[in-house]
Amino acid sequence: MLGILTPNQALSSINLDVILFLISLFTISSALEVSGFFSYLAYRLLISSRSMGRLILRIFGLSALLSLALSNDGIAGSFTPVIVSMRRQARINIKPLLYALAFGVTIGSVALPVGNPQNLLIALESGMPKPFIVFALYLLPPTIINVLVTYPLLLFLFRNNNDDVVIEEVRRPEELLVNRRLAYTAITILLILIPLYFITDIFNISPYLTPPVTLTFMGASIIYLLSGGDRRSVAHNVDWTTILFFIGLFIVSEGALESGVLNALAHYLPQPTTLLGVFISGLLLSQVISNVPMVALYIPIMRELGGSCLTT
Repeated sequence: MLGILTPNQALSSINLDVILFLISLFTISSALEVSGFFSYLAYRLLISSRSMGRLILRIFGLSALLSLALSNDGIAGSFTPVIVSMRRQARINIKPLLYALAFGVTIGSVALPVGNPQNLLIALESGMPKPFIVFALYLLPPTIINVLVTYPLLLFLFRNNNDDVVIEEVRRPEELLVNRRLAYTAITILLILIPLYFITDIFNISPYLTPPVTLTFMGASIIYLLSGGDRRSVAHNVDWTTILFFIGLFIVSEGALESGVLNALAHYLPQPTTLLGVFISGLLLSQVISNVPMVALYIPIMRELGGSCLTT
């Protein structure tokens, strides 16, 4: 409307790899939710935990582990209503569990490119070779350290909520699996995809199979092919709001670059030619405009002012 971009410029600014990757990841997460697997898993954790401390640990650890391979947005969106439902299943305070979920998906998502949207942007936009190996090599150690530090912190913050877990709604966990075939299909695809990401990083396979986008899209396609009557539910449950947000974000970022806003902003930020400069800029901007827009806007700045630092 303002004439900053032409329609063709706006369309070409959308990174279809990122959009397709997110849709595919959200499809796998949606299938696990629609099939009842997340509810089944959470209820198994609930009935096997004798104390709140143990339940906090299990929710924290499970959410961190799942967000390694699935987007943290998908895990947070799927698990929040499941945890809220625990209020009628047991006599517990769910506030510590929601904090455990928030910490878990945030910390666990750091280690791999598929863990959160900003990691995905960095992996695909930077052009770094072997992104899964690079991410795991540099980010898995601090992720493990954060996990080890955060659990005692959670116990300290909620030290007055370490009561016994009293189950009020007793049922067989298997009853929550409303579609076992769909659950097994999604889990199998997820377990196959994780090693394939690293295999395609290590070996020089056909260019049509090397990008993780292609592999994830194939996995999502299999889910739609085999989901039967739940196909519409899986598609409807995908986080389309986040997909639309990213489409708009790419267009806004391109507009900010074309209009000169990013160049003006760069004068007030540390130069992205040093690790400290990038770290400080990321720390400050992500508190103001959130982490995903910050990464989307800052990558073009890094290309303009210190492009070589993207791949070093």
